[in-house]
Amino acid sequence: MSQAPTDETTLEHYPWIVARFRCTRCRRYGDSRLARLAEKFGATETIAALISRFHATCPNRPRSRSGRIVLTNDRCGGYCPDLGATKPPDLPPAVGGLSLIEGGKADMLPAEPGQKPRHRRVGGGDE
Repeated sequence: MSQAPTDETTLEHYPWIVARFRCTRCRRYGDSRLARLAEKFGATETIAALISRFHATCPNRPRSRSGRIVLTNDRCGGYCPDLGATKPPDLPPAVGGLSLIEGGKADMLPAEPGQKPRHRRVGGGDE
């Protein structure tokens, strides 16, 4: 099992293939492949720096009349949902392995033969 990533994890050591970013205040999200992020920003870029880049592009940040961004306490709700997770977010269910459930062959009911279905003739009289 791999180690859970933190916000100080670099792209070089990020364990998943896809880095996901979400916002708690709006419906904005972003998914990007790790190789693409490393090519664009470098392998030493941290997840915290990528989250701050996600904050900087938030369309809901307050702006002045001139269009400049006003620095207030109203921050974007951007975060990386995969921080602290030990399983990859894109792991198919079939790869996760089998799970043990209670019970087994001894708990099965015996198979009882049912009644044979009765067939009716089509177009014939009742006999």
